[in-house]
Amino acid sequence: MNKEIFSSMTLLLVEDHKQGNEVLSDILAFYFQEIDSAINGCEALEKIETFMPDIIVTDIEMPCLDGLSLIKKIKTDTYKPIIIVTSAFSDKDYLLDAIDIKVDGYLIKPISVKMLLEKIEMAISSFDNINLKYKKLSAREFEVFLDLSVGLKPLEIANKYNIKAKTVSTYRQRIFEKMGFKSNADLVSYVIKNRLNNS
Repeated sequence: MNKEIFSSMTLLLVEDHKQGNEVLSDILAFYFQEIDSAINGCEALEKIETFMPDIIVTDIEMPCLDGLSLIKKIKTDTYKPIIIVTSAFSDKDYLLDAIDIKVDGYLIKPISVKMLLEKIEMAISSFDNINLKYKKLSAREFEVFLDLSVGLKPLEIANKYNIKAKTVSTYRQRIFEKMGFKSNADLVSYVIKNRLNNS
């Protein structure tokens, strides 16, 4: 298993069993750049809006909003996280529903950390190298990345997020370094080619 592949990625664990959530979060924190957790689908939805994790590991049966409904709400043209679903059931209907909404992996509880990491690694490997590049960006870098792609100026972006223009320039520099861009034209071309815009 290549642990380095996880080190620049962020993960949200959605699990309504509090103790299981805490234990698994603590273990996964050794592998990923940043970990957050939620105890139901509604809390997860709120966290995703700001955290925008690269990977979401979610239970299916949860209060407020179940895992499959959560996935349907969050997957968009501009946000395509790796999604692994977990369930205490081996019910074929759940599995077929998960396949239908194109999740990247399905695990039956109790969860083996080794198997979970293998599922995530397989999902990462299934992306071609070009598509995978944008997953190196943090949540805020990704937002700025999309803003730059539609032609927003640094001052406009700074005002949008209530940050300094200098901070936006720092984000831009990081984005270009991580993505290997040399110009804004490279950035726009990448967004169009990989259908990361809303058009």
